[in-house]
Amino acid sequence: MIGLTFLAIGLLWLALSVFLAIKLPKWFGASKPVWRGLLGGVIFVILMVGPFVDHIVGMRQFEKLCSNARANIRVSSEIETVTRAKTNKTVYVEQSGYFINIQMVRREYLDIDTNRPFLQYETYFTSGGKVGGLAMLGGKYSCQVDSSPQFLELWKKYNIEKLMDEGRKS
Repeated sequence: MIGLTFLAIGLLWLALSVFLAIKLPKWFGASKPVWRGLLGGVIFVILMVGPFVDHIVGMRQFEKLCSNARANIRVSSEIETVTRAKTNKTVYVEQSGYFINIQMVRREYLDIDTNRPFLQYETYFTSGGKVGGLAMLGGKYSCQVDSSPQFLELWKKYNIEKLMDEGRKS
């Protein structure tokens, strides 16, 4: 049913775009058929791509943030001495200056004995642009830094699962 609704909305938008691409050049007073056709084509392209521009540009910005986050996993030199660990509280921070709404979570693995972070990374979440967000039906895109090869290598190398288990015991 949802798919049919999206299809109907898409077809209505296509019909409106074609209608406006035909009528607007006449309303603007373009008298020559070449100018009417050219202006109509430009209007059609703008109407078809316009609703997706925020999603396209915003998701490129999001992917750049994600690739930087995967490359910037910080490991303290004190990681070798950690015996018990916990994670910090999850706090979503809105990021400004982007085409779409993006939230950041700074994840820190803390040494319980010193309460200092020994492993840190940032991950980002977004629902995309206006039209893209509707297509996600309330879902979110995320970086998933904690499942990246770089992070998994660190996870295994320093046996962080065992450190977290020891932290839960205390």
